[in-house]
Amino acid sequence: MVLKVHGGTERFALEEIPDPEIRSGHLLLKVAASSVNPVDYKIREGLLPVGPELPGVLHGDVSGTVIDVGNHIRDFAVGDEVYGCIGGFKGMPGVLSEYALADARLLSKKPANLSMEQAATLPLVGITAWNALVDRAMVAQGQRVLVHAACGGVGQLGIQLAKALGAEVHSTASNQAKMDR
Repeated sequence: MVLKVHGGTERFALEEIPDPEIRSGHLLLKVAASSVNPVDYKIREGLLPVGPELPGVLHGDVSGTVIDVGNHIRDFAVGDEVYGCIGGFKGMPGVLSEYALADARLLSKKPANLSMEQAATLPLVGITAWNALVDRAMVAQGQRVLVHAACGGVGQLGIQLAKALGAEVHSTASNQAKMDR
């Protein structure tokens, strides 16, 4: 899906584009799934000047199967199922395509107990939750953590991560149905 000009979803067009060519340190993926994050629609609408040059391919979260491996790659092989946040920003084409080229450092092997769709929902929200709780707040055993927007992607992972770190977790949501969830 190629975005020709910024705007709504009607600005996407289904087009044939050249398949990416393998490069050293990269993997070529057959894309299985992608997810939509707030940054993706903000780039699409032109609200954030960090997206690829237009016309371009958007979105960064992906899951897929490795179909080619570049030089100097030891941890991945053809046929591996992988996931990660690999593009959709300036200089890094997105993943709303049949094939995507990815820097191998931005990918992990997909856990066998997750579907491709489930794995594609995790990268950016997981990075965000980890950065907030581990890198910045340095949450540790016995601390109290407040997670706002508990039903959002970052909130759901934030609750699980804080619990895994041994914190006492409190949360907020916009309504009771979300809190019950």
